[in-house]
Amino acid sequence: YNLRGNKIQSGLLLYQHEDENFFSYQIEPANTVKLENIPSREYIFIVDVSGSMNGYPLEVSKELMRNLLCDLRLTDTFNVQLFASSASIFSTASVEANAQNIEAAIRFLSEGQGSGGTQLLSALKEAYKLPRKNAGSSRSMVVITDGYISVEKEAFELIRNNLDNANVFTFGIGSSVNRYLIEGMAKVANSESFIATTKASAQYVAEDFKE
Repeated sequence: YNLRGNKIQSGLLLYQHEDENFFSYQIEPANTVKLENIPSREYIFIVDVSGSMNGYPLEVSKELMRNLLCDLRLTDTFNVQLFASSASIFSTASVEANAQNIEAAIRFLSEGQGSGGTQLLSALKEAYKLPRKNAGSSRSMVVITDGYISVEKEAFELIRNNLDNANVFTFGIGSSVNRYLIEGMAKVANSESFIATTKASAQYVAEDFKE
């Protein structure tokens, strides 16, 4: 069913009995969300820079970050964490989404191409520990990888145990994406996953992700 109201509405139904009572309480969100009602948002991009991500996967990752970050508000913040055999962080705390910081983050990604293993689990653990710049902000972690990782079960469990700490969205990119990991992480996070297997499709998938 579709919600038709223009504001938040609620309703309460009661059923009283001699031995027990029941109630049903329903809260309906507004049909559209006003910009001023959206809390400050924080995006942490967790980007795979292992050898298998070299080439167009990293180029698409840059465009994805740039397109999303350029539409953030002044109250929104972001950070970037790169991972391969080890992890590195753009800033010790999230920064404002202004043009200077965005370009600096893109350069950080460009210079961070690595090789070797893909230590996703340790990268996720570090990301969850990062301090929030704005108290009460809504944190979303965007994992960008081809998914050549052998810790699916452990990653699922970590995300499931931290549902109250951050939203987790997954972006699978590459010629042969590990869909089990990409889609599985999104499923346990109650979010969505996005897959781009070619450079041509990446732009359209990035737009869907952004929306």
